[in-house]
Amino acid sequence: MQMLAHQKKVLENVYYDKVLFKKELYKCLAWLEKEEIEELVEWLNKNYWDSNSKEIIAVFRFYMIKKVDTFYYQKIEK
Repeated sequence: MQMLAHQKKVLENVYYDKVLFKKELYKCLAWLEKEEIEELVEWLNKNYWDSNSKEIIAVFRFYMIKKVDTFYYQKIEK
C-alpha cells in the first residue's frame, strides 16, 4: 500500500500536465499489484476523470491489450 500512496502523490503533482500524467500512470500500472490497481482506478475516476479521462482511457486500453496478449501467448506456448 505504500507504493499506491506514493503513486497517488506523484499523480496529484503532475495531473495538470497531460503527457506527464500519462507517463506516470503507465509507471503505476507496472509497479502496482492487482488489488492496488483496482483501488487506483476508483481513485482516478473520483479525482481526475473530468480533467484527464482521455489519458486514463488510453493508458488502461494499452494495459488491457498487453494483459490479453500476454495471456494469449502463454496459452500458445503450452
